[in-house]
Amino acid sequence: MRAIARLCSLAGGMVLVALALVGLGSAVVPRVLGVQPYAIVSGSMEPAYPTGSLVYAQPVAGEDLQVGDVAAFWRDEDVIIHRVDSIDIAGEEFVAKGDANDDVDLRPVLFRDVLGRVVFSVPGVGYFLMALGSVTGKLLLGWVVLMGAALCVLGSVLSNLANRQTLEKR
Repeated sequence: MRAIARLCSLAGGMVLVALALVGLGSAVVPRVLGVQPYAIVSGSMEPAYPTGSLVYAQPVAGEDLQVGDVAAFWRDEDVIIHRVDSIDIAGEEFVAKGDANDDVDLRPVLFRDVLGRVVFSVPGVGYFLMALGSVTGKLLLGWVVLMGAALCVLGSVLSNLANRQTLEKR
């Protein structure tokens, strides 16, 4: 029974620690470091940034971007991550292009719409954040947290029962 108790406590603890690390690593730590995370939702930047990657952009003024930089910017209501293809300093805009796209974007990006320059990425973690944007994802996360906590409690209860049985046998 002690082995089962330890296994339950260990499994529950690992689930909770893993969720805490992913949460801290994807949202809290980047903000402390001054970068903003964005999930890659399409294949336009592959292979550099595959779909599902989490990219981190450091805030930068549009005029500080250079050709070849990967920029995060607003387009309509969406955040787009594309590479700077050409810059028009006088017009205060640049033309962007997805690495996997054959042509440059149709509309130039105004400097004022720039959110930042991508400084690093983590493949796959963006799927986690995208899932949390849905009701199903939030419910699933809540369920996983509850199951992790339940395993920890179950391990504690089983350990206490095993201790009582040992004391009663003496």
